[in-house]
Amino acid sequence: MDPATIAFYSNNAKVVARRYESVRSPLSRQFGKVFSPGGRILDIGCGSGRDMAELSRQGYAAYGVDASEELVQLAQEIHPELSGRVIQATLPDFDPPFEGGFDGVLCSAVLMHIATKSLLNSTLTMKRCLNANGCLLISVPKLRPDISEGNRDANGRLFSNHPQKCLTLILSDLGFDLTARWENSDSMERSGVEWLTLAFQLNSASLSTGIHGSNSLQV
Repeated sequence: MDPATIAFYSNNAKVVARRYESVRSPLSRQFGKVFSPGGRILDIGCGSGRDMAELSRQGYAAYGVDASEELVQLAQEIHPELSGRVIQATLPDFDPPFEGGFDGVLCSAVLMHIATKSLLNSTLTMKRCLNANGCLLISVPKLRPDISEGNRDANGRLFSNHPQKCLTLILSDLGFDLTARWENSDSMERSGVEWLTLAFQLNSASLSTGIHGSNSLQV
């Protein structure tokens, strides 16, 4: 993950956490449609722990990682039920945490902070965390009008554009099937911001190789 972006979240962890906790994630309505009941779910970029807490309320065994040590600590303070279930780790590369073997991976508002050159490794990392037939739920910006020519916002955060076609091609090459898509407006009511949510399921046959098929995709 981009160092300047991590620094922003670490330096503003309490403000960011309050903002996240003030609204309900639109993705929470999709958890039961994508993840198997009672499954082990890994939230990559869990932030304040809001979505992990909701997953727990819906009966899932929720675990999380975040790039910011400050947010890792805050998530467990705000939601004590998550104590011991959140550690520091960041895309594009980390070993499957908590002994791996997850039935689902949630990656909400995270891949936008990953450079295009690191997108393939990031998706490989998510794949390594999943069981056979595991599910992946991704949310990325569809429209973000506040990004400058250098792909950064006013706070210096990196915002890479990863359109649906790009994500689908990469994940298809890794053995994932697109199972659903949703679009929604911004839950924080920021003008012009819209989101795209994609659900994928991993083919169990693809776990024997890192890349699915004869040709690896270059990004």
